[in-house]
Amino acid sequence: MTKRRLTTGLAVHIVNPLVRSAVSAGVAPRSIAILETTGRRSGEPRRTPVGNGLDGDTFWIVAEHGRRAAYVRNIEASPRVRVKVGGAWRRGTARLLDDDDPRERQRRIGRTLNAAVVRAMGTELLSVRIDLDSRTSGRHELRAHDEWVEVIRDGLAAGTVAAVLSGLPSTVDALVRGADLLEAPAAAGTLLLPSERRTGRLVLAAVPVHLALSLGWALVLASVLPRRATVASGTAGGLAIAALDLGLVGRWFPRIRALPLPPQIADHVAFGAVVGVVVRRRRAATGPRLKDGEFPA
Repeated sequence: MTKRRLTTGLAVHIVNPLVRSAVSAGVAPRSIAILETTGRRSGEPRRTPVGNGLDGDTFWIVAEHGRRAAYVRNIEASPRVRVKVGGAWRRGTARLLDDDDPRERQRRIGRTLNAAVVRAMGTELLSVRIDLDSRTSGRHELRAHDEWVEVIRDGLAAGTVAAVLSGLPSTVDALVRGADLLEAPAAAGTLLLPSERRTGRLVLAAVPVHLALSLGWALVLASVLPRRATVASGTAGGLAIAALDLGLVGRWFPRIRALPLPPQIADHVAFGAVVGVVVRRRRAATGPRLKDGEFPA
């Protein structure tokens, strides 16, 4: 096994996950920063712990494996990155400096311990310069509050779309069976008006119930869905929601309990899948952001 393979394996599977967890918990030293690049194949965010090379509006990195490093290859494909220092994110544009002396750069950065580790683990040192965007624009420096705002926006957008589309399976089933199309929404209305028997009023009551549940569950999913296999995870989440809605809550409401189970499960699966699709598309459109973690290149 080569030195590069050994040190890369240690970093990917042991060191980086521990450091990322420390950064997320707010216990990492200020000498550590997080670099977020865009995966060259997946287009997903990839986060890598690096030494804190912040110098005003410039951030410096000395890559220990040069152009063989995964994050360096990501930069070659997409130079727009983010850097997290001291709990704050800043966006910038990265450049690879082949003519720069990486050892001299380390000396100027002044992180003696980090420099020693990089030299010990490194095989092909390469300087990376990130020109950070101006702090005057709030969108270039996102804190945890701003990231949660994005999660909420994703959830609300996904929940709105899913609220419209998720009932298609049970609707098609009712059409095929010649059943009453209003029975399912009327059953949902009993969640708000459990003593009501008139179908019209129950259908009207079902509108805010369905919308509230759709938005609420979509917000939950948007906050936990991973960036890889987002749609599949959303689909699995839909099944879990079905188990809760139909298995635990629904059994206390006779009209919900009387509905055919497979179409209702299909509705929940469709809901989770639609949320996954919308969240994935919105994340791709807005670029790298959100939770610390390792993402595929």
